Amino acid sequence: MDRIYERSFDLNEWFIIISLIALLLLIWITPKIFSFMEGLSYYIYGISIGMFYDHTISIPPWDFYDVNDSSAYQGIDFISYIMYGPYSYFFIYIYKKLKIRGIMNLAYLLIWTAFSLLMEWFTLKIGIFHFDKGYEMYWSIPIYMAVQSIQLLFHHKINKSD
Repeated sequence: MDRIYERSFDLNEWFIIISLIALLLLIWITPKIFSFMEGLSYYIYGISIGMFYDHTISIPPWDFYDVNDSSAYQGIDFISYIMYGPYSYFFIYIYKKLKIRGIMNLAYLLIWTAFSLLMEWFTLKIGIFHFDKGYEMYWSIPIYMAVQSIQLLFHHKINKSD
């Protein structure tokens, strides 16, 4: 049975749309430091990871959370997955611009994990996510750490000189 949280087009949908547009504009105006294919791969990584987790831990048998206004898949859910792309892109963009090395990799991962938790908390408050079955936000910490670590490994594999 589908659970309905609300039926109106409100803050959660506007946040997704405005965030996506603003972040895409930011990608457009920032100096290009990646080839088109490399930048696209970081963008697609974010979308893929968002979809992977939303289609594993948010569906039965776990069903730990719902996305947006209904537990059923909606068009705005797809747009919310696209919203993960710019965050993934900027995760590597900032990493490369700051020339992170050595122990600072851990600090960078911890900062981005904290940022990710802050964003998760905010999206809970505005109704993008609805936790179920006792899911706690701190359960996301190892997921963020793993996903971001794998993305850094991916980045270094692509750029063997880094």
